[in-house]
Amino acid sequence: MSFLIYGASGFTGTLIVELAVKQGKKPVIAGRNEIKIKPLAEKHGLEYLIFDLNNQENIVKQLKKFPLVLNCAGPFTRTAQPLIEGCLTTQTHYLDITGEIEVFELVKSYHQKALASKIVLMPGVGFDVVPTDCMAKLLHTKLPDATHLELAFTNVGGSVSHGTMTTMLENLGNTGAARENGVIVPKPMGDKGKIIDFGKFKHFAMTIPWGDVSTAYHTTGIPNIETYVGVPKLAYWSMKLQFLFNPILRSRFIKKQLQNYVDKKITGPTEHQSQKGQSFIWGKATNTEGKTVEARLVTPEGYKLTAEASLLITQKILDLKNVAGYQTPAGLFGYELVTEINGVNFEKEPR
Repeated sequence: MSFLIYGASGFTGTLIVELAVKQGKKPVIAGRNEIKIKPLAEKHGLEYLIFDLNNQENIVKQLKKFPLVLNCAGPFTRTAQPLIEGCLTTQTHYLDITGEIEVFELVKSYHQKALASKIVLMPGVGFDVVPTDCMAKLLHTKLPDATHLELAFTNVGGSVSHGTMTTMLENLGNTGAARENGVIVPKPMGDKGKIIDFGKFKHFAMTIPWGDVSTAYHTTGIPNIETYVGVPKLAYWSMKLQFLFNPILRSRFIKKQLQNYVDKKITGPTEHQSQKGQSFIWGKATNTEGKTVEARLVTPEGYKLTAEASLLITQKILDLKNVAGYQTPAGLFGYELVTEINGVNFEKEPR
C-alpha cells in the first residue's frame, strides 16, 4: 500500500516528494490548497487529496486508506493533534518532522492509545531530531550511567524555509527550556553560552529549546539535558535582553507583520545551498563521577537530511511488525540509524 504525505506542497514536503519519486515510491500527496498540490501531483504522476484539518470525520475518511501518514505541515502545534486523533481511529501510523518540544510531549501523551490502536507515533523524523537523537543514544550506550547530556548543532551554508520561519514566529517571545532531574523546566532563551569544538572548527553556541529536551530523555533516560545551537556572539548577547521585549514579540500585530514579510521573502535554501551545506553535531555525556564521553557527527544540509531521514524511517515503519506506541528514532532503531543516510558519519567515536 502507498502512504500519505500531508503538507506536501511546502518547501520540505516538496523535497520529500521529489526524493520519494526518485526512490521509486508512489506516495499519495495531500494538503489544503489544490492550487499548490495539484501541479506537484501532476509533475510527478501522483494521486492527490485535498482536505483541511478542521473536520475530524473527514480526516478519518481520508486517512483510512493509508497505513501511514507523514505530516510535513507546520506549525505542528496546529496540525499534529487532529491527524493523530484520526490515525488512532484508522490505525494509521503517524510520523512528522517537528522540532517543537510541546509537540513531542503532546504526541507522547497518546502512547497508551497508540498501543491500543497498534500504531506507531513518531514525531521528529527529520533533522529535528534524528541526528541529535542518534548522538544521544550513542553517548548513552558508551556511558550508561550518564546523568547529564549536552547536545549542540551548527550549520554551514544552507538557509531557512518558509515553514521553519513560520514556526519560529509562532514561538517568538516564548522562553527556552532544559531538562533538570527528569523534568522539563523553562529557561531564558540563550540561558548559557560557550565555545564548542565541532571538530573541523570551534564555534560559539547558546542554549535553545531543541526537541531533544523531550526526546533524548525518552531515548536515554538521562535526567539532565541541555541543547545548543551555534550562533554569532552578538545574537547571544541580544538574547540576554529578549525578556524586555517578550510581551511585544508575543503580540498578534507584531507576529502578523513579521509573517507577512516571511510570506513574501522567505523561500528556503537554493539547490546549490542544499548540496554544499553541512550540519555539525556535537554531544557530551557526563556521569556523577565526572567521567565524560564526547562525539561528533557530520551530516548533509538540514532540509536534505530531513528528506532522506523521513523516507528512510517511513519505509522502516511500514516494514515493522508488532511495534506500537510513542517512539523516538534512535530509541526504536538505534544510533546507527543516522549512518544509513548518505553523507553522514561519526567524525570521532566517543572517548
